[in-house]
Amino acid sequence: MGMLIRRRRVVKGCDAASANCGDAARLLLAFGQGRWSDALGIGGCQGNSSIERSGRQPHATTEAEKKGDNERKPDAAMVGPKTRDSTPSFEGAHMENPQLFQAILNSISEGVMTVDKDWKIASWNRAAEKITGFHKEEVLGKECLKVFRASLCRDFCPVDKALSCGHPYQDVEVAIRNKKNELVKLLVNAAPLYNDEGEIIGGLETFRDVSQNRWLQEELESHYGYKSIVGRSAAMQRVFETLSNLINSDTTVLILGETGTGKELIARALHFHGARRDKAFVAINCSALPEGTLESELFGHVKGAFTGALNTHIGKFELANGGTLFLDEIGDISPATQVKLLRVLEEREIHRLGDNKPIRVDIRLITATNQDLYKKVLSGAFRDDLYYRLNVFPVCLPPLRERIEDIPLLVGHFIEKFNQQMGKKIQGIADQVLEILEGYHWPGNVREFSNAIEHAFVHCKGALIRPSDLPESILRESQSARLRVAPRAQKALEDAERDLILKELQAASWKKGVAAKRLGMSRATLWRKMEKHGISEP
Repeated sequence: MGMLIRRRRVVKGCDAASANCGDAARLLLAFGQGRWSDALGIGGCQGNSSIERSGRQPHATTEAEKKGDNERKPDAAMVGPKTRDSTPSFEGAHMENPQLFQAILNSISEGVMTVDKDWKIASWNRAAEKITGFHKEEVLGKECLKVFRASLCRDFCPVDKALSCGHPYQDVEVAIRNKKNELVKLLVNAAPLYNDEGEIIGGLETFRDVSQNRWLQEELESHYGYKSIVGRSAAMQRVFETLSNLINSDTTVLILGETGTGKELIARALHFHGARRDKAFVAINCSALPEGTLESELFGHVKGAFTGALNTHIGKFELANGGTLFLDEIGDISPATQVKLLRVLEEREIHRLGDNKPIRVDIRLITATNQDLYKKVLSGAFRDDLYYRLNVFPVCLPPLRERIEDIPLLVGHFIEKFNQQMGKKIQGIADQVLEILEGYHWPGNVREFSNAIEHAFVHCKGALIRPSDLPESILRESQSARLRVAPRAQKALEDAERDLILKELQAASWKKGVAAKRLGMSRATLWRKMEKHGISEP
């Protein structure tokens, strides 16, 4: 998770020199004291201290807002026209080279927009295009309210607030409509722009999408999002429908499916698309650890709890507090662990081994198994009360052999994945390969399928994967299947021929010449086939 967290920023306050302030805010506020009219094509305002917007007066600041603004006011060196001398030495370069300045704007990960004295958009960077869906050419020269279409554009505009206050206005949450008319939530920072004479000539706004924690979603989507769950078969469509009902719920989920069907992938998708996405996702395979070790891993232990417990150990329940705990192969836990797990679900608290102090936990529990838990309940191997606690909302994953129509999609998915990983340019598979893949029974399901395509990638020397590139085990099974099928197919063909001949003879009142003509064969051929199939006139 380290590489995912590195992009996370928390923007608090409006001190541009603070480490909490966004990169775009620091950079652009540093630029904000120069001749922006030269760099961005914005004209002067003839001494106006604020910009009047069509159909509205400048925002009147309340006493409470003034108090809050004073508390957040940045250093004078960052905002006022009186401190133009503090402008960075590279200012002249970006004024003289608009292309360089636009390149700087495009390198900023947050959306950047400037408006002139008529509230018309004067600059628009690449991140703004991505967030809103509007290209630069579509918005330049247009009033910003016609682009953003936000409810507060006329009454509580962040830029207008910044112009009225005379200093940056930070961390305003705004809901806008993107080009597809979808609602997008933005976190907005705004600041006034001055010319060399200290006159306000426009406004600057930076914004980033916080509607679904965009920074996290982009990193996780390729690994744990719905894009990595491939399928358009009826069985998979039912799975997708079930998942959509569970995303915004804390309901306990039991995922049922054979080995390799993607149970953990489903669990991660539920977590990373749900309300607990910002918290921990902790997974443990219950069948991989012996009973004593499993209890310690789940509940933790204190120093001296047992021989070898040299230090206090925090268990998986505590690590997952606030987030999601995924228990795979739940059917393999011992009766003693079943009792403790049931107590946790009922009381929402745990006890570390060797300690009587209860510890409250707030988790979403997702479990999975490749066994028939209900049969284990009937045989007494699994507690019925725990079973009903876990089976609140079951999700059944179909084996790959029951959704053969998804194989072409899976082929495309893994070809794209392994092309990126291995730097190859494989375009697809030969027709014979598709026949082999669709005829194989896939006991290891999607996991085995992924391994087979990866194996083929290693051996493939051309643009298409061919049968010789597939694993030997799959080729042997395919050949054996064809040999098994051949006799059955031959018998089925002969049975169909006998039925057809008998039907035509009966329809022709057993007149051989008429029946032979209808069947498109000679009378002699009909006699031979009748003898072969044991057909005789009654």
